[in-house]
Amino acid sequence: MSRFRILLMALALTIGSYAIASALAELTALQRSTFPADATKISLRWTGDVPSPLTALSPFGPELESNHALIAALQAIALGQQTPATVRSTTHAAALGRVRQTLSISPYNPELWLALALLQAQRDPYDPVVVEALKMAYFVAPNDARLMPVRIDLAGRFDALAIPDVKDVVRNDLRLIMTRRPELKSAIVSAYRRASVLGKTFLEYAVQSIDPSFLATLRG
Repeated sequence: MSRFRILLMALALTIGSYAIASALAELTALQRSTFPADATKISLRWTGDVPSPLTALSPFGPELESNHALIAALQAIALGQQTPATVRSTTHAAALGRVRQTLSISPYNPELWLALALLQAQRDPYDPVVVEALKMAYFVAPNDARLMPVRIDLAGRFDALAIPDVKDVVRNDLRLIMTRRPELKSAIVSAYRRASVLGKTFLEYAVQSIDPSFLATLRG
């Protein structure tokens, strides 16, 4: 009986220590980050991206690391928007590498796929990685309204809409926003203003087929 009690106590201590480490890791983790509704407003509000050493001990370690990788990516994207020279910087390369590494372990995070597409687009908008990462962002979370504004903006700016598969998923985003999330319509207008000639043509055609009355607002 005494051996059994010792085993139980050892098990309880192990579980307790693990739970404490997990709680501390989450408490010291950075606040959950996300994409803004307007792609032009990705900001530098996130600072001090230093993961807790306890993160590795937490059962939520991969999720916490995904959050830190996303924060690093958003910082690099925002820097690249403000100072194009930073796109070739060590910071940008480090964020790109970190996102790739995290996705190799946790490939089901749509925000990280979208971050990869944006980071690579800043370096070379014609790199096939941009479209492939954008496709993965759709594949993993096709109806995630949080990501629709940035996905539409990205597809419209870098001519990903030349690809039939991308056309279909972007059209679905537009339809969902215009029929179920009207508060996000301004994101479509923002994407239209930043879009390429091909992007503008597609957005006009898609909007007209869904809600012709919104076409005038789109064109401004």
